[in-house]
Amino acid sequence: ASLSQIYGTFNRAMLRLVPNLRAYADPLTNAMVDFYTMSQARFTVDMQPHYIYSPREMTRWVRGIYEALKPLETLPVEGLVRVWAHEALRLFQDRLVLDEERIWTEENIDSVALKHFPNIDRQESLKRPILYSNWLTKEYLPVDQEELRDYVQARLKVFYEEELDVPLVLFNEVLDHVLRIDRIFKQQQGHLLLIGVSGAGKTTLSRFVAWINGLSVFQIKVHNKYTAAEFDDDLRTVLRRAGCRDEKIVFIMDESNVLDSSFLERMNTLLANGEVPGLFEGDEFTTLMTQCKEGSQREGLMLDSTEELYKWFTLQIMRNLHVVFTMNPSSEGLKDRAATSPALFNRCVLNWFGDWSNGALYQVGYEFTNKVDLDRSDYVPPDDVPVVYPELPMPPTHRQALVNGFVYVHQTLHEANIRLLKRGGHTMAITPRHYLDFICHYVKLYNEKRQDLEEQQLHLNVGLQKIRETVEQVEELQASLSIKKNDLEQKNSLANQKLKEMVQDQQEAEKRKITSQEIQEELIIKTGEISTKREVVLNDLSKVEPAVKDAQQAVKSIKRAHLVEVRSLGNPPKTVKMALESICILIGEPSTDWRNIRQILMRENFIPTIVNFSTEDITDEARAKLNKDYLSDPSYNFESVNHASKACGPLVKWAIAQLSYADMLKRVDPLRKELKDLEKQAETTRLKGEEINKIIKELETSIARYKEEYAVLISEANAIKTDLETVETKVERSKALLSSLSAEKERWESGSETFKSQMSTISGDVLLTSAFMAYAGYFDQQFRQSLFTSWAAHLQKANVLFRQDLARVEYLSNADERLRWTANALPADDLCSENAIMIQRFNRYPLIIDPSGQATEFIMNEYKDRKITKTSFLDDAFRKNLESALRFGNPLLVQDVESYDPILNPVLNREVRKTGGRVLITLGDQDIDLSPSFTIFLSTRDPSVEFPPDLCSRVTFVNFTVTRSSLQSQCLNRVLKAERPDVDKKRSDLLKLQGEFLLRLRHLEKSLLQALNEVKGRILDDDRIISQLENLKKEAAEVQKKVEETDTVMAEVEMVSQQYLPLSTSCSSM
Repeated sequence: ASLSQIYGTFNRAMLRLVPNLRAYADPLTNAMVDFYTMSQARFTVDMQPHYIYSPREMTRWVRGIYEALKPLETLPVEGLVRVWAHEALRLFQDRLVLDEERIWTEENIDSVALKHFPNIDRQESLKRPILYSNWLTKEYLPVDQEELRDYVQARLKVFYEEELDVPLVLFNEVLDHVLRIDRIFKQQQGHLLLIGVSGAGKTTLSRFVAWINGLSVFQIKVHNKYTAAEFDDDLRTVLRRAGCRDEKIVFIMDESNVLDSSFLERMNTLLANGEVPGLFEGDEFTTLMTQCKEGSQREGLMLDSTEELYKWFTLQIMRNLHVVFTMNPSSEGLKDRAATSPALFNRCVLNWFGDWSNGALYQVGYEFTNKVDLDRSDYVPPDDVPVVYPELPMPPTHRQALVNGFVYVHQTLHEANIRLLKRGGHTMAITPRHYLDFICHYVKLYNEKRQDLEEQQLHLNVGLQKIRETVEQVEELQASLSIKKNDLEQKNSLANQKLKEMVQDQQEAEKRKITSQEIQEELIIKTGEISTKREVVLNDLSKVEPAVKDAQQAVKSIKRAHLVEVRSLGNPPKTVKMALESICILIGEPSTDWRNIRQILMRENFIPTIVNFSTEDITDEARAKLNKDYLSDPSYNFESVNHASKACGPLVKWAIAQLSYADMLKRVDPLRKELKDLEKQAETTRLKGEEINKIIKELETSIARYKEEYAVLISEANAIKTDLETVETKVERSKALLSSLSAEKERWESGSETFKSQMSTISGDVLLTSAFMAYAGYFDQQFRQSLFTSWAAHLQKANVLFRQDLARVEYLSNADERLRWTANALPADDLCSENAIMIQRFNRYPLIIDPSGQATEFIMNEYKDRKITKTSFLDDAFRKNLESALRFGNPLLVQDVESYDPILNPVLNREVRKTGGRVLITLGDQDIDLSPSFTIFLSTRDPSVEFPPDLCSRVTFVNFTVTRSSLQSQCLNRVLKAERPDVDKKRSDLLKLQGEFLLRLRHLEKSLLQALNEVKGRILDDDRIISQLENLKKEAAEVQKKVEETDTVMAEVEMVSQQYLPLSTSCSSM
C-alpha cells in the first residue's frame, strides 16, 4: 500500500506531461507494484546473490518512463504500456541467469499488463523485441530491430577503423546488450555490472557504445607488480579527468584486474559516494582544488570554499563518470563479491551476458562462413535432423545443417567439462572465443583444402590430358611414319625421273651443238664465195657507174629556160628531136610524136624522173631499139646534140651512159643471180644455225632447271629420311615413356576420381579437423577420440558427408613436416604429432602443458633458425625479452605460466592499433611496434594447474601429458637403446631412410606432374621434357626399389623389437 501511495504520487505527476494519459496513473502504479512484488517473491538471494530487490528498482522504473515521456506531447496508451514493459524488462529481466527465469518474466509482464490495461492492442504494445533508442531519432523511441542492425553495422565499420579491429556479428543479443549499455550511459551515475563468460563481448560492446556516445574509455594496465599505490594513481587520473576537465569517461574494470582487495574497497566507495575519501591528500589535494577552481570558472561558477569546490568536483564525477565492472559467472565469486562490495550490486545496473545462446552461436557461425561455398544442391537432409539450434529452418540446407553442427560441437565441450568434473578431473573454461577460433580455423582450413584439392585436380587432369595427348601423338606419329615412307619413295622416284630427263636433254644438246658447228662452217664457206662474186660484179659495174653518175649530174644542171626553149620549137632540129625521142623510149613513154614530147617536157617531174631512173627498168626492146635506131647514128652524141641544144646534150649523155650501164648489167646478170642465190642460201643457213642455237639454249635452260629440281628432290628426300629417323626414335621413346607412365596414369585416374568424393566430404572433414584444433588440445588422447567420435556421429545423423577413414595427422600435415618434427626431437606418436599440428596452425597463441619437457625441446629445435628466446614469467628479464620479441619478431617461449602476468593480455588478445603505417601494441604504459612475424608460446610443467577462464579464452591449449600408448612406445625405444643399441640404431636409421625415401617419391611424383604441367604445346616436341620425365621415372624406380629393400629389413628389425614389447608394457604400467 505504501509503495502504491508513494509511486502513485510520482506517476500522477509524471503523466501530467502527456495530458491524454493522465487517467492511467492508477493502472500504471498498480501494474508496477504488482509486478515488483511478484518478482521479489519469485527471485531470492538464495537463488543468486544479485537477486536483490529494493524500492530503488521502482524509482529507476519511474525515472526510466519519465525520461521516455519527457520530450513527447502525446502518446497512445499502447505506447505507455510498451515503455512500462521495456523498463520492466531492463530492471528485472536483464539480471536473470537462467532461460526459464527470463521466460517467466516475459510471460508475467504480459499478464500484468493485460490485467491492468485490458483494452489495449496487445500486438502493438507488447510485440517482441521491445527496443528503445535515440540513435535513429532524436527522441528515446521504439526502434525496428533490422533498422537498428543496419545502423549499428554502419557505425561498426568506422569503429573498426578508428578504435578496435575486432569483427562483431550483430546477432540479436548483441543489439539487446548495446542498447542496455547505452541506456545506462545516458543516466547520471549510470554504472554497469556486466556478468558473462570471457569473450562474450562485455568489454568490446562497452567500448563500442562509449565510442558512439563520444565517451573516453579508461582501463588499468595491470601486471604482476602492479600495486595498490599504482591503482590509486590511476584512480586519481580518472577522477581528475572526469571532475576537473569535464571529460565524460567510461572506466572499464575486469575482476581479473582486482589484484588486491583494496582495489574493490576503493571502487565500492566510489560507486556509493561519487568520491574516494583519502585519495587526494596534502599537495595532491591542493593541486586538485586549484584544478577544480579553474574548471568551475570555465562553467561560470564562482566557488571559493574548499567544501564547495569538492562538492562540485563530486557532482562532476557523478555526472561524467560511468563505471563498467565485468565479471565471469561463478556462483562462489558472486556471493563473495555481493558480501564484500554491496555497492557493486546496489549502485550498478546488472546485465547478465552469460554465455552465448545457441541462437547467437548459430548467427555468428552463419555470418562468418557466408563467403565460404558451403551450399550443396544434392544435399538431402534426414527426416530426423539432430536439431541443436531450436529455430533451425526445416528442412535445412547443407549450409544450415553445417552451422547447426558448429553449435553442436561447441555444446559438446560444455558436456565434456561436466563429465570431467564428475570424474574429479581438471577442466578448461569454454568461451565464445573458442567458438570464434573454431570458425576461424574452419574458414581458413576450408579455403586451404579446397584450393589444394582444386590445384591437385588441375595438376592431375593436366597430367592425364598430357598422357592422353601423347598417346594420340604417338598414334599420329605412327600413322605419319607410313605417309613419310610413301613420300620418300615418291621423292626418290621423281628424282630418278628428273635425272633421266636431264641426261636425255644433255645428249640432245650435244647432238645439236655438233650440227650447229657444221652449219657455222658451211656458212663461213658460203660467205667467202658471196664475197668473191660480189667483188667481181661490183668491179664490172664500177667501170660504167661513174659515167651514169656524171650524166645524172649533167641532167640535174639542165636549166628550165633551156627546156622551155626546146618546148617552144614547132619543128625542132633532127638531133634535138632524135635526142628527146630516145629519152622517151628509155623512160618508157610509148609515143615519139613531137606534140607528145613537148607535153612530156612540160611535166614538172621530167628532170626528177630522169635523175631517179633505175637502169634496171630499161627493157630489152628499148635497149635494142636505141642501139639500132639511135646509137648507130653518128650524130647521136653529146657534142653534136649539145651544140644543137644545151638541154638535150646532157640528156643524150645520160641516155648513152644508161645504155652502157644496162649492157654491163646484162652481162653481169647471171653473176648477180648466183650472188642472190648464195645470199639466200647463206641466210637460210644462218636462220637454221640460230634455230639450232635457240634449241641448244632451251636445252641448257631445261638441264639447269632439272639440276635444280633434282637437287631439291634429293634435299627433300634427305629431309624426309632424317624426319623419318627422328619420328622412329620419338615413337620408340614415347612408347617407352608411356609404358613407364602407365602406373602413374592409373594412380592419377583413380586420384582424379577420388577428387569428387574428397570435394563432397570437404565440408565435414574440415568441420571435424578444425573443431579438433580449436577444442581438443587440452584433453588426453582418449578424450580427444571420444569428442571426435561424437562430432562424427552428429554429422552422420545430419547426413553431412565426411571421410570415414579421416586421419587427423595426415589431413592436417604433410610428410615433409612430420619428418622435420621427428628430426627436431618430437616423439613419433599420434598425440605428439597432433600437438605439433596445433602448435603450427594456431590462431590463438599456444599454451603448452609439458610435464616431461619434450615439447620445450621440440619447440626450441623447431624455431632455432628464427632465434627463439626462452624466458619465464618468474624471470626478471621477462618484460625486456617480451618487448624485444614483439619488436624484432623473434619467437618467444615463456615458461611457468602458472605465474601468469596480465601484462600479456593485450598481446594474447592481439589488441593492435594502426597509426600512420605503424602497427602498435600497448604493453603496460608504452606503445611498441609489433613485428608481423612475432609469435609466442606459453608453457607449464604442472599438469594440475587450473587456469582462470580469462586465460583459457585467450590461448590454444596443447597438452603433452603422456598417455599409456605413447609412454609404451617411448619405453620400447629406451629399452631397445639399452639392450640392443645395434638394432635401435638400425631401426632409427631405417625409419629416417624410409621417411626420406617416401618423401623423395612424393617429391618425384610432384616434379613429374609439375613437368607435365609446364609443357608448352606437345610433349613429344620437347626433348628436354621427355629427358626430364625419363630421368624422373628412372630415379623413382630406383627409390621404389630402395623402399622395398628397407621394408624387408624393417620387418626383420621389428621382429627383434617385438621381443622387448612385454618389457616396455611393464615399464609403462609402473
